[in-house]
Amino acid sequence: MKLNREIITVILFFLLLTFCTSALLNTVNVSRRMSQITEEAISMTDGGKPDKNNLALLDAKITELSDGWMKYEPIVSTYSRHDELERVSSAVKKLRPLYDSGQYDELYLTLHETDDALDHLRKTELPTIANIL
Repeated sequence: MKLNREIITVILFFLLLTFCTSALLNTVNVSRRMSQITEEAISMTDGGKPDKNNLALLDAKITELSDGWMKYEPIVSTYSRHDELERVSSAVKKLRPLYDSGQYDELYLTLHETDDALDHLRKTELPTIANIL
């Protein structure tokens, strides 16, 4: 009987470890991919003055970023801090209206804000001593 409890404890421990590792890898991979999209969009805005030839590509990047975040947010909200997620969500939600209204200077700044929020989300999920304590 005691051996069964130990086996169940070990199995539960490894299941928990597997879940935590997969959640960490998912967060890191998705935030890196989204940061890459954000950086590509930042380069297309060219400091708030995008080239007219890049507007269609910039539109596609903003759509990709918004759709990707809306797909990813429900998954990561199960295991991540909501204030970190809210920071990314609020920045991503600002992108489309800024692009549609032609406020490219604000769009450029909001893209940087989005990239910073994604970077901060990634760093807070990494298992460091400061994050554990």
